[in-house]
Amino acid sequence: MIKLFPKTPEILQPNQYIVFKGKPGEDFPDFIQVDKPYIVEYTKQITFARSFIFPSGEKKTLSLANDSDYENYFNLFPTMKDSLYEILVGLKGGKNMLVFIQWPTERYPFELESPHIHVDLDSTITRMVSPITVDRSPADEPRLRIHTLKDLTEMYFQLYNNGPDYEKLVFKFLVNKCKIRAVEKMPERYRVIEGLSILLR
Repeated sequence: MIKLFPKTPEILQPNQYIVFKGKPGEDFPDFIQVDKPYIVEYTKQITFARSFIFPSGEKKTLSLANDSDYENYFNLFPTMKDSLYEILVGLKGGKNMLVFIQWPTERYPFELESPHIHVDLDSTITRMVSPITVDRSPADEPRLRIHTLKDLTEMYFQLYNNGPDYEKLVFKFLVNKCKIRAVEKMPERYRVIEGLSILLR
């Protein structure tokens, strides 16, 4: 569901196929069939932006899920069972701003195996474990891709200003809204969408 690429990935197109991989009933909502193909029936692209200004050393955690509390939620989860949001995330602004992904709460999926090298924002060393920055996923060449579904376990962005002064960070989202439908025959080519259990391995 979450991947960082060396260059901007291609978005899904109508008549392409996807297969969800992971643990049934755990990685995905109950209505998703794991290891079964889905066809993308049609797509629509929506752009969306949010900006934040932080003093030095401040952090903030925001959910990608849906809520009327716009200060703490991005509202980037579908509300329909046959919708898949494919989201490209680009960043613009302060180069000292760090963005960490938490999925689920308090878990950082992009860490090394050593118990000594895990994300801890209170340490000058471990706060540099796999942050997303404006250089790693710039606004004009987004490289971070996230997929969301209705009722998916909440994902979070944790923001931290690692600089000596105020910094501004702008999130630029390209949301590829896909309508998907399960099909019987496995196609020759399809995109794999990995669940949480695979990401946390």
